[in-house]
Amino acid sequence: METVFCENCIKIDINLYFYQVIDGRNLLLVVLFAKMALNLLILIAKRSMLQSLIGYFCISLSLMDIALFVNVLMVSCFKTRMILGTQVGNHHICLLLQIFSSIYSVLHFPTFFLSGLDYYLNLPALPKPASTFRKMLYIFTVLLLWIGAIAYVFGIHSLHPPLKAILYYYLFQCEIAISLQSRFLSVMILLTVVFVTVYCWSGLRSLVRSLKVVSYLEEIVVLCSHSNAWLQSHSFKKQLLTNVTMCFLLTWSPFILLQLTVVLIWSPLPAYMDLNVPWFCFINSFLIGAVYWLKYGEIPQDAISSFPDSFCHWKFCHLQQDCTTDNVGWIPEKGDNDSNILIA
Repeated sequence: METVFCENCIKIDINLYFYQVIDGRNLLLVVLFAKMALNLLILIAKRSMLQSLIGYFCISLSLMDIALFVNVLMVSCFKTRMILGTQVGNHHICLLLQIFSSIYSVLHFPTFFLSGLDYYLNLPALPKPASTFRKMLYIFTVLLLWIGAIAYVFGIHSLHPPLKAILYYYLFQCEIAISLQSRFLSVMILLTVVFVTVYCWSGLRSLVRSLKVVSYLEEIVVLCSHSNAWLQSHSFKKQLLTNVTMCFLLTWSPFILLQLTVVLIWSPLPAYMDLNVPWFCFINSFLIGAVYWLKYGEIPQDAISSFPDSFCHWKFCHLQQDCTTDNVGWIPEKGDNDSNILIA
């Protein structure tokens, strides 16, 4: 009986040990560290995105995630100790998450629109290296975004003293802000992708039918082309939009399905998690594809390979065309057998 009792005691002690190691606080540290590591890994592997405003913002976001992780780690290490006359506890971790989440929750729309404006103005001139003035403008804009978000979050609380009681209640319950901007932006992008897919359905179906997977320079390449009948019956703008949509869908279809699932089930992700570098990489490809289609006639062919996007291969989506001498418009090159080729 004693042996059985001791074995049960050992099992209980082991369970208590694992419960103490994998509690909510340590799990939070694991999640924050994983997000921080993923952000840094993508920024190191996909450096071409760093030549744009959204790339500079991703760098600043990674630094903020590092700051959040370090602060939560320090509070966890000095828990139950007195620092500057204040006892550190779990409520300080909750306060850090609430502050960072509130700041993160108001940055989606401003970053999206400013990045779109940046691509609309600068995408045709990307073969030229970014000037020092533009780099300083990116840094100033990113700092302005963060300062504006911080001032907005703390300004609301300071302008309404009666909210202090509510804030204390949220701190006691540890309720983390959820970004509505992220939800609305995801819905807007998903609806745009759905409408464009429906509009280009005949061309996409033609491309899917001709889909081939080949090996080129030790890499797997997806190759597809339009039928001649489809090319002759559709305008140039629709051909280009179809190619851009196909390239975007081939690259980001898993992420689109993930976003669709999150939107449909309306999963309440905290704001300090849903603002991340992978999400901005998706936004980056969406904005480049939209601006590329809108300003295709103004973008030289050598600029396409310089797009700050390491995910979508936009250089294989263009149509080989020359401008007519009377500037009437764009016509396909005669005898060019590769004018309708799309590789992603």
